[in-house]
Amino acid sequence: MSKEAPQPQQSEEVDLGQLFKLIGNAFDRLFKFIASIFIGIYNVIIALLSHIYSRLIWYVSAVVLGVIVGVVIDLNSKKLYGANMFIETNFKSARQVYENVRQFHQLAYIDKDSVELAKKLNIPVSLATSLKGFYIEPDLDENDIAEMYSKFYTRLDSLSQSQMTYDRYRESLTPYNFKIHKIGVASTDKRIYEKIEAGLTKQLSNNTYLKELKEVGIENLKRQDVTLSKQISKTDSLVDEYLKIRINESKKEPVAGSGTNLFMGNTEGTNLIVDESKILENKLRLEELRRDINEDLVEKKNVVNVISSFPKTGYDISKWTDKKKFVLPIAFFSMTLLFFVFQGLGKFLKDQNKNNQ
Repeated sequence: MSKEAPQPQQSEEVDLGQLFKLIGNAFDRLFKFIASIFIGIYNVIIALLSHIYSRLIWYVSAVVLGVIVGVVIDLNSKKLYGANMFIETNFKSARQVYENVRQFHQLAYIDKDSVELAKKLNIPVSLATSLKGFYIEPDLDENDIAEMYSKFYTRLDSLSQSQMTYDRYRESLTPYNFKIHKIGVASTDKRIYEKIEAGLTKQLSNNTYLKELKEVGIENLKRQDVTLSKQISKTDSLVDEYLKIRINESKKEPVAGSGTNLFMGNTEGTNLIVDESKILENKLRLEELRRDINEDLVEKKNVVNVISSFPKTGYDISKWTDKKKFVLPIAFFSMTLLFFVFQGLGKFLKDQNKNNQ
């Protein structure tokens, strides 16, 4: 029994040794594979540099030619300018605004219909030809989104609240959920923006239903203002009458248990005379409502409000990829490289064909 005890231990050591050997071989093959990748990349780079160096005159000539041609094209081409206008949409008119901007972009960028653009914007056709694109996107503000989420969340039941997270709510929003939007216009004429602002703003809200909704909304606000004005006038008269009674009562000699009582609203007969400060508070509340209505009249005077106009002149919005002096040298260099690659491939295929024969 005592002689057979070490045998399992020796077998386990052999198995562990083989296991570590297999692991070591696997790591060795892995490292060799990774090294072969880097060696292959190194060889490709060296071969490419050797090829370029042996034909350096060709590549330098291609780059120089690209720069010269690119500079000439850039000097003879017009610069692209851009400017932004910020608007506020009322009466849920965002969908109409987006559709109209897409139509303008279709006319300017795709159809290049300067005649129709000039007609819609009320500008000469010569100016309309300089318009190259119209763009729109919501002006996102995280604070506004958080406030919208808070109001939306409070209207949900307990089950919906547990499912509607802030991130899920934010992903569900569309550009139509926001009131403030940024409209961008691209043009080759940097002084055109002030000339198209009035016509563009008018066309953005060109919808009969929205116009009627605006008129009804303004009429309702005006009626509310008239009603509040009458209430304030009556409140002032009531305060004056009340003060007269107080003055007259103060001139009389006081008699125990006597006096004049003036009751308002649902005050009970057992109460004392109503304090005039409450009447004044009611007047202040009515005046605050009138101020809110005046603000609404300004904000909802138009279907679309311009809260930030176009600047007097646009600014250069071209990218380096729009500059031919950068793009053409790269293109000419690449074409030269492809020419030699196909030339070498053709030579290789010919040699292979000869060897096979």
